[in-house]
Amino acid sequence: MKQIVLCFTLLLAAPLLAQQQEQSPPKTIPPTFSPGQTPGEMPPDTHAPPAQTMSDQQVEGEILQQFREEPSLADTNVDARANDNSVVLTGSVDTMAQHDLAVQIAQANAGERKIVDKIMVRQQT
Repeated sequence: MKQIVLCFTLLLAAPLLAQQQEQSPPKTIPPTFSPGQTPGEMPPDTHAPPAQTMSDQQVEGEILQQFREEPSLADTNVDARANDNSVVLTGSVDTMAQHDLAVQIAQANAGERKIVDKIMVRQQT
């Protein structure tokens, strides 16, 4: 009798297991990139815009304004002139720290232009 009950249970369980496996297909996640695009590549509409280049006058103005706003450069006569290729720094400062600060300000605003340093340092410490 036990054998009959066991066989009957197996006969009922087999179709239920097969049915359960058919009902849960593997889930697929759609790709997050466009067809024809490789993973990791930016979609065409999200590329950064081209960098805006400042005119010579804008570069000069920005550098000179920052020179004027910097308290440690208040008593100096540092000047900046920009062209397409370079920014020329002239004038004189009291310390090497003032010199380095003026050059850093110019470098931060020069873009691709070369810095030509003609600043005289009065006290070399």
